[in-house]
Amino acid sequence: MSCRYGIAHFYDLVPVQAAQVLVQQLREDLLARKLQARMKVAQEGVNGWITGPLGDVESYCEHLRADFPKVFEKTDFKISPCSEGELSRGVKVWESTSVCKLLDRAEEYEALSNCTRAPHLTPEEWHQKLCDGKDLVLFDVRNLYETRIGRFCEDAPGVVDSVDPQTLSYEQVPGFLSKESNLSRFKGKTVMMYCTGGVRCERASSLLCSHLGETAEVFQLEGGIHRYLEKFPSGGFFQGAMYVFDRRRAVRGYDLLGEAQHERQILGTCCLCGSSWEMYQGKWKCGECKMPILICLQCQGRCSHAGTRHELRCELCKPPQDPAR
Repeated sequence: MSCRYGIAHFYDLVPVQAAQVLVQQLREDLLARKLQARMKVAQEGVNGWITGPLGDVESYCEHLRADFPKVFEKTDFKISPCSEGELSRGVKVWESTSVCKLLDRAEEYEALSNCTRAPHLTPEEWHQKLCDGKDLVLFDVRNLYETRIGRFCEDAPGVVDSVDPQTLSYEQVPGFLSKESNLSRFKGKTVMMYCTGGVRCERASSLLCSHLGETAEVFQLEGGIHRYLEKFPSGGFFQGAMYVFDRRRAVRGYDLLGEAQHERQILGTCCLCGSSWEMYQGKWKCGECKMPILICLQCQGRCSHAGTRHELRCELCKPPQDPAR
């Protein structure tokens, strides 16, 4: 399959000097090259994505490595195809307090930054461990709406538990890990942490290890689900689609490789009628907590006016006594 356009997702935890200067340099550079981007620059590193003609995206990543080596020399750029309609709009590069916000208080975040992060498993090592490991606990640190359209299967040979914290945002992970009832699910087990591209596991693994102690056996998936699906494009132990924050919204292994689609397994369901559906669209959100919700095309036609959309509720906000709401 010929692909004209591409997207490069990336993050790196590396000291950045003069973040505001780098922000300005990158913004001007991207605009001059007529690329699009969403990128956060913090003292602890960078996080974001770049879109444009596929060849231009590839060459720009090499340019970043060569011309900004202190920041991008070892960055893992995950480059995959996209359509012209899935390109980002404009250039947005900004200075942030962190590459992926986990804690509010600066002193807590600084302390966590000095904690040991869980070791990485390559996609091949991760897959093999799911095949022959023992007492494995999967820990998905993504948000609830992401897990609803795709996740690693709980019935992999070595898995005894799968933990979904059901968060609305990444900042809720510390609260989840502060409860003993949640931590008890990890104790004495081998913990396998994963997220989309890997950045959320970096700090969250440090937090989990600080709670469990030095003897805890915790691993994180190197390159996240993205790199796993590149190695196992049919899905491997991953079921459904991977949610992404760019305009594609949901992708599979064959999408990342630019190959023809094979049979799709759809895990997501419309929150109104229960039919299979996995595409989140901007205006369809819970009227209570504003979390994205899945509404199929047929139900969208019945809920088109603003008043009805405001009454929609996600699975966390639906009153338990009224499941049909």
